[in-house]
Amino acid sequence: MNTCDRFTDLKAGYERDIRFLRNHAARHAGSTASKSSTRHALTVKQNMAKALTRHYTRCPLCG
Repeated sequence: MNTCDRFTDLKAGYERDIRFLRNHAARHAGSTASKSSTRHALTVKQNMAKALTRHYTRCPLCG
């Protein structure tokens, strides 16, 4: 799959946010903050999939 730099930047930004949320959940295991961070990480992952799909279909370089 051939993608542009914008696609790579979008993906890296989302992955950085997901990694931060998962690390926060691991540090505070068992607390409500951990559960909340885990839920937010799942939501961010879904948003990443939507954003990357939207980008891929609209970008003349990727699609």
